[in-house]
Amino acid sequence: MVVLTRFSYAIAALSRVFVGLACALLAILVSIVVFQRFITHDTPRWAEELPRLVLVWSAFIGGVVCSRDRSHLIAGLLPFVVRSPRVFAVVDRLNNLLIVVGLAALGWGGWYLAQLTMGQLLPATNVSAGVVYLALPVACALTAIVHIAQLFEPWPPAEAEQITLE
Repeated sequence: MVVLTRFSYAIAALSRVFVGLACALLAILVSIVVFQRFITHDTPRWAEELPRLVLVWSAFIGGVVCSRDRSHLIAGLLPFVVRSPRVFAVVDRLNNLLIVVGLAALGWGGWYLAQLTMGQLLPATNVSAGVVYLALPVACALTAIVHIAQLFEPWPPAEAEQITLE
């Protein structure tokens, strides 16, 4: 299962690059909008739609990285209640399994919504509204791969960090 773990690290690395570029693009777009709005007093037509599209995609794909790094915000009470590493490992595996099931349901709903809205164009950019909603099933699929890989990784997660992409 080392191949699956390496694949999930590669997905996270590509996601990290994508999110970094998207954040840089978002900063550029917002700067252009602010400059045009307050200096030239002429707001571009795409001032709301294009930054929102970039923001949605970067937020959802950013979740892939957080899942791989196990850096999502969590209520960390379990280590105080469960002292046994074996029980803790079982709970972690169960958690990953439930997350995959939830991601599958959420991804399916997002795919359905993307299909419904694919024929609708956003007025300012003429981009399909489905492209915005497509971020959800794509991110859910990538994040599910990461969590499936974590199901088969050694416990505790610190040992899994020794597996590199090299």
